[in-house]
Amino acid sequence: MVGSAFACNQAVAQKTSDKTAMEEERRKLQQELRQIQQAYDAVKGESRNNLHQLAALNKKIEVQNQYINNIGKEIRLIDDDIYYSAIEIKRLKKQMDTLKVHYARTVVYAYKNRSNYDYLNFIFSANSFNDAIKRVAYLKSYRNYREKQMEDIVKTNSLIDKRYAHQVASKKQKEGALASRTNEYSVLDNQRTEKDSVAKLLQSQAGSLQKQIAKKQQEDKQLKSDIAAVVRREIAEAKKIAQEDARLRAAAEAQERQEAWARERLLETEKALAGATPTTISPGAVPVAPPPAQEVASAPSRELKFDPVGAGKTTTVRAVPKSDNSIVANTGPITVRKNTPPPPAPVVENKAPAGGYLNYKADDIALNSDFSQNRGKLPSPVDGVITLGFGRYKIEGVGPDIVGDNPGVTYTAQVGAPVRAVFGGEVVSVSKVGGTSFVVLRHGKYFTAYSNLASVAVSKGAAVARGQAIGTVGADEETSGGKLDFILMIEEKNVDPRAWLR
Repeated sequence: MVGSAFACNQAVAQKTSDKTAMEEERRKLQQELRQIQQAYDAVKGESRNNLHQLAALNKKIEVQNQYINNIGKEIRLIDDDIYYSAIEIKRLKKQMDTLKVHYARTVVYAYKNRSNYDYLNFIFSANSFNDAIKRVAYLKSYRNYREKQMEDIVKTNSLIDKRYAHQVASKKQKEGALASRTNEYSVLDNQRTEKDSVAKLLQSQAGSLQKQIAKKQQEDKQLKSDIAAVVRREIAEAKKIAQEDARLRAAAEAQERQEAWARERLLETEKALAGATPTTISPGAVPVAPPPAQEVASAPSRELKFDPVGAGKTTTVRAVPKSDNSIVANTGPITVRKNTPPPPAPVVENKAPAGGYLNYKADDIALNSDFSQNRGKLPSPVDGVITLGFGRYKIEGVGPDIVGDNPGVTYTAQVGAPVRAVFGGEVVSVSKVGGTSFVVLRHGKYFTAYSNLASVAVSKGAAVARGQAIGTVGADEETSGGKLDFILMIEEKNVDPRAWLR
């Protein structure tokens, strides 16, 4: 019984958590549906149908399906709640039956022993005074036990009533959810009908449609190529800096090793000279006693010269005075050690540093870490809705399915709406594609690109902050509405921005 209650409590706690997550998901889906409807209303009024209408409808149908699935989750949670309520009611009823049985036994016993004489006889038949006191205490506890039994029965009955009421409310909630799902299915059917109508009209404009598709694909290809070139240039610049730093470090290390080698050679020479014993000889080759210390101190300074010798050979050291006196000091033989070769020339490694060339400098490392920690938290670059997702896409219902590969995501927004940087960084490119501009920002090894800008508010080399306006949305040539292509790259790899956006 205890295990069953624990399992029910665990289930209730899990259900509460799931319900909170489900309600948050539903709130986001409702908001996204409103945004898509606004975007669709903007392109719906165009004089001619276009891919934007079809893409917006496809997106709306996709989110509508998610919304219906969310209602399905709610219905499943309600079913689980009804199921666990039924289990709990059954447990409480069993507990109630047990309590009633136990209480009935005590009532019967009390009825059979209802005479005061029996109680007094029970007390006074004690063997001692202490035993009598214990019997009085026992009778009191027995009375309290009967009262507690009655309280438990009342509480259990109240819990059963509450569970029944909760179950009734859950069933009503389920009925409401089922009705809501039926209504949303009706909305979905209307959306599919509208999509079929737009697709049918687009089929009649096959020539114009194919031009739109070809132009979109060509723009995407050119944009992807231009941005990739910017990224490669930044990587090349970072590589140049890293290799120059490596060369300077190697040269400094080589200079230090050369100086250490020279100091060692000088020390060896000084030790060799200290071991030689000089003998002073007069011009007539007659040995004389060495001069006193003070005379030696005042003697002319001598320059030491060395005869070139090979390893293992002997030579003499001649002290040649710098004055006009001609005095030659011969020393004993000195053994010259084999010379240690100088240190080799430094080898500069050209391999990329750990993490790549764009994760080399300290400020880049910090920026990369900060950017990666904001995954799923970046703000939207524009107030609009994504009508064309990242990567391979397929638009059905217009004859042969339209397929393509979007390097980023495409927003539908108002012409002239401000476009904002999603993260702080540096402007590394301001260029044009067709009649509009695009801006590329570098955030360490991360790059964000904003294409189809009507105007640009930043210049190359400028530092921008998160949320700073960098331009305005340009018009789509096929419609009077506006659009923005937003691209996110990690070094040279395109990634889905939706995983990074809030």
